[in-house]
Amino acid sequence: MNGWDILLKMAKALLISLLVVLLSALVHGSAWNADFEELEEKVEAKLDVSGMQEGDEQLLRRLYGLNAGELRHWVLYTAQDNMDVEELLLIESADEGQMELIRQAAEKRVDTQKNNFEGYGPEQLKLIEKYVLREAEPYVLFVISEDAESIKEEFVKGMYQ
Repeated sequence: MNGWDILLKMAKALLISLLVVLLSALVHGSAWNADFEELEEKVEAKLDVSGMQEGDEQLLRRLYGLNAGELRHWVLYTAQDNMDVEELLLIESADEGQMELIRQAAEKRVDTQKNNFEGYGPEQLKLIEKYVLREAEPYVLFVISEDAESIKEEFVKGMYQ
């Protein structure tokens, strides 16, 4: 085997590796190009927010213990009626370290809601137990809704298009 044969084999191996990486990226997509406003529109389109109230910084802090000023972008919708449990929280974190904090805040919110409705709100409790918490850095989606799965699907589509 001469030097050219070895060089050609190495070039083929490199090209095959590059092709595999590119095809993998094409199939799995990339969240790098996701835009918060577009993602928000896609998610809100699957959840009728007309009967919900948009949360402010104070409500975000009260329900989740999160400081809005430390997040890059966020939107919160909650039910207007105290007996409804529908909720949507979409966050773009400012840094990687916030992802765990946001996830823990959402899980704590689920526990709080379960405690609030345990014993007298069986329908609400069923809905709470079907919550969706999806992370795709730097985004976090938390939703309690009949349409939680379809909202999650829109979130995923929005992330990887």
